[in-house]
Amino acid sequence: MQTLNPYLAPILSEIHCFLDKHALTNEHSLIKHLQNTATPPFDHFRLSQAKDLFNAHFLCMHALYQLKKQYAQARQFHLRIHAVQVERIAFTTEHSPENVIHAGFSQVVQTDPLEAYYLNPKHYFETQEDEIEAMLKSFWQGYLAQDQKQSSLDILNLPKHADAEMVQQQYRRLAQKHHPDKGGCAQRFNEIREAKTVLDRCFK
Repeated sequence: MQTLNPYLAPILSEIHCFLDKHALTNEHSLIKHLQNTATPPFDHFRLSQAKDLFNAHFLCMHALYQLKKQYAQARQFHLRIHAVQVERIAFTTEHSPENVIHAGFSQVVQTDPLEAYYLNPKHYFETQEDEIEAMLKSFWQGYLAQDQKQSSLDILNLPKHADAEMVQQQYRRLAQKHHPDKGGCAQRFNEIREAKTVLDRCFK
């Protein structure tokens, strides 16, 4: 079976170093870091191409789940991997799989289907172009949206840590205030709507 081992060590090293400085981050930032540091094969990926974007996405996620396992085995950190953020927190036995106990029973720790998918190298080598196009449609929109996220937060006068609920509440306030039917500026209203659309993609 083909493996991703030739790429893995430098990718893991770079992600680990990045998390030392940014314990709360996202996949978009990690991929940009791997490109900026010319970490192979990210230095050759053209993210405007669907296949390269998929490969960058898969390798990043594969490395994150590998790092998650390494941290757990070393009892060093917990790595929480979500669609919109990656968070590294200090290791505590409370969250360790072997200590998940409820009402006197040891619970069976469910296998994360995403983890199983990204840890299987065959998906990197065997996923076809038509499958990639379908999978990347929403991911690509979200990836591009991350580049526009900060400017959109600024337009809505929101802090960097704003969540989906804060965005929704602030959008309602500003949209009501600046709606042209209520004497507001049409240009400002359109900026607010566009910012909300970008942020909605970020929080999918």
